[in-house]
Amino acid sequence: MATYVEKGDIYFFYRPKVNVEKVQGLDDVQRTYMVLAPDDGDAARLFVVGKKRMPKIPQGKPQSTAREWMMNDMTGKPKEIGKALAPLEYDTKTQGEQEQGEAIPVGEGRYAIFERNNSTRLAYRLSSPDKPGKAQRELGILAEASYIISVRNPELDVPGFPDSRPNYPKRLQEKFAEKRWIDIDDSKLLDYESAQFLLIGAHDALSEEEITLGGKPNLFKTLGLKKRNWPTEALEAGKLSEPQMEPETREPAGDPSKGGERGGKAARQTSSAAGVAHALKGVDFPCNKADLIKQAKANHANDDVIKVLNEFSQRQYETMADVQKAVGEVR
Repeated sequence: MATYVEKGDIYFFYRPKVNVEKVQGLDDVQRTYMVLAPDDGDAARLFVVGKKRMPKIPQGKPQSTAREWMMNDMTGKPKEIGKALAPLEYDTKTQGEQEQGEAIPVGEGRYAIFERNNSTRLAYRLSSPDKPGKAQRELGILAEASYIISVRNPELDVPGFPDSRPNYPKRLQEKFAEKRWIDIDDSKLLDYESAQFLLIGAHDALSEEEITLGGKPNLFKTLGLKKRNWPTEALEAGKLSEPQMEPETREPAGDPSKGGERGGKAARQTSSAAGVAHALKGVDFPCNKADLIKQAKANHANDDVIKVLNEFSQRQYETMADVQKAVGEVR
């Protein structure tokens, strides 16, 4: 019998490489993303999928040896995730002005994270497209699938995984003890940027998992995207397609999978959600408003960050996602 950790909507996106005119396969893809939007809570999570495709699950076999990592690239309000997937235009020192197209939706459905047979599983079932096509096959996205999922201990090195580390509070870090990997018994382990996970293919039929996945996802509404502006061939017909939107002029996000940080130095020196998160590095959740201000001052945060924190309500903050939500409420 499965014990559920959480349920929600799952969305898949791919972002083509810069200056690719025709997307023909995985080699033309820069990055593949998975978005988890839990039913309970106001935040969603954007994950980078390692090597750009989900682990292979041989048809009809009970479990695969194929495995892959994924990493939390961003946690925030669903509409903030939507903005992160939009196109952008930016300047580089070596190549001048560059355009990065929007991430293209390639799947939406429902997911569950649950405990079964002494392991944690991530399972999903697509509602769109009706039948996976070439776009989904290139990215290893099946009509339905389940994976054994474990979270990496950020204090231990793991060959082949990114160098970036999540800033887990003491309460969560203690769950690892000396273990390199642990099951996800607390969904908050998923919430921290740069948190890393191992996926191992389990089943290509959810009947094997004996779980239920009800509900109807709405990718565009949840992420605040205007459907008429986004390419939908991959999502609706399973066909690989190219970006079609006009980019905004803004700085590209850093690449945590290569040791960078989202937003760069400029963002970390402001009172934005990224700047506040940087100022609170090392804070021990759960905590209250006074604890947040104390930690920010200990980290020599600038006056703008302290001013934002002073406007927070007097309540308990469980995770950095709670803090980021509060930043949005007071700005």
